[in-house]
Amino acid sequence: TGLDDQQRQLRGPDRQEGSPGAQRRESVLLPGVPAFRRRPALALLLVLAGVIAPVLGVVWAYANRDDLIGLALSPRFLTGVAVVGLVAIVARLGAVAEVAHTFRRSPGIGSKTAVATLGVVALALPVLWVSMQANEARGAVANVFSASDGDPLFTPSSSGASSDAAVDPEAVQTILLLGGDAGPGRWGLRTDTMILVSVHEASGRTSLVSIPRNLTGLQFPPGTPLADEFPDGFDDLANAVFPYVSTRDDLMAHYGRDGLQAEAVALSEGIGYSLDVEIDDYALVNMQGFTEVIDAVGGFTLELGQQVPLPPSLPGERPLPESIGPGLVEMDGALAIAYARSRSADSDYARMGRQRQLLAALGSQVSAADALGGFATVTGVLDDSMRTSLSAGEFSDLLDRLGDNSAIHESVGLTPPLINPGSPDYAFIVTVIDAVEGALVTGATSGYAG
Repeated sequence: TGLDDQQRQLRGPDRQEGSPGAQRRESVLLPGVPAFRRRPALALLLVLAGVIAPVLGVVWAYANRDDLIGLALSPRFLTGVAVVGLVAIVARLGAVAEVAHTFRRSPGIGSKTAVATLGVVALALPVLWVSMQANEARGAVANVFSASDGDPLFTPSSSGASSDAAVDPEAVQTILLLGGDAGPGRWGLRTDTMILVSVHEASGRTSLVSIPRNLTGLQFPPGTPLADEFPDGFDDLANAVFPYVSTRDDLMAHYGRDGLQAEAVALSEGIGYSLDVEIDDYALVNMQGFTEVIDAVGGFTLELGQQVPLPPSLPGERPLPESIGPGLVEMDGALAIAYARSRSADSDYARMGRQRQLLAALGSQVSAADALGGFATVTGVLDDSMRTSLSAGEFSDLLDRLGDNSAIHESVGLTPPLINPGSPDYAFIVTVIDAVEGALVTGATSGYAG
């Protein structure tokens, strides 16, 4: 009756729809749910923003948990984390405000709403921190990784060192890993570490081929500036190509296409042309800065068969022992880089083998949890210490390949007595590379693995 309706209105919304205290608490946990009967459109919007979007994000991340590192390195995913977190906070504040407006005539509603708002803010602090970290990481990741899948850096042709390809280049992806001893943010370095990582996409088999830093006579594709300048081959060691290009504005302008590292592109072309191998991508690491990455993920363990003398520590690093091993050695960043740099332990060529060993150990022993635990440090250091033409997803796939010991099919060093870096027979080197890639495809052995 009309009288009953009037009495219900006098009792107010707190009697009709529940107490304001209960609705405030529910609005913090499930924003929008208490408002469905009175404001269904607004309630649906608050539920979508404050409940459904975060839950779907968590479910999607869980479904892709095998690629957590790839997600953590994806600018799009990091942007999504920041946006969803902020929207979820705003939805809760909006839901509390809606309850406060509905029960605005209730005694003490102002102070109780203030307490509820403080509760939302307290819950929001970790979300805000994660969102800020994700936003900062997004900028760092965008600087490090390529935004799109580009063309190969070098593709062999009939004008290369060999006219016959041993395998279909589409079947094998080859990435040139480059490393030097320069400090963070300094890119005019000598690339003392050069490793070709080839992956057979169909089987996942992977090979590592170390290129000596003192390889001479590197040649470049005809018609390029470096080929015109050095028609008989580069007149310095291969590890000097990088700093040579960095000092020439004309070379930097020519090779710095699509925002890629000009020096790395030039070196990739030289190695690809000289070895007659397609170079799809590169990954460049300043090894001194990379020590912080190793520390951030907790380091790893190596088993050494003999004692290895160590060089002096890098500037700013802790003092190192004179040697390590034999036996199991817990490697932090400083020890790992010193182990990779040591030349007095054996030879420059054995040093290349240690670098491949370090790379495989880092990939196999660092878990996604380790990488995510040190995420803020890792992304910050990567911005100063790494550049690559790979996308974040491709880089994550590469880490998975290197971390699977059973996938490392062969590890080959282009070293004496196999080749003489001071007077290299490039035609023979091409046969070695062809044999290694052919072995990847067939599952056989190349006969050159050390």
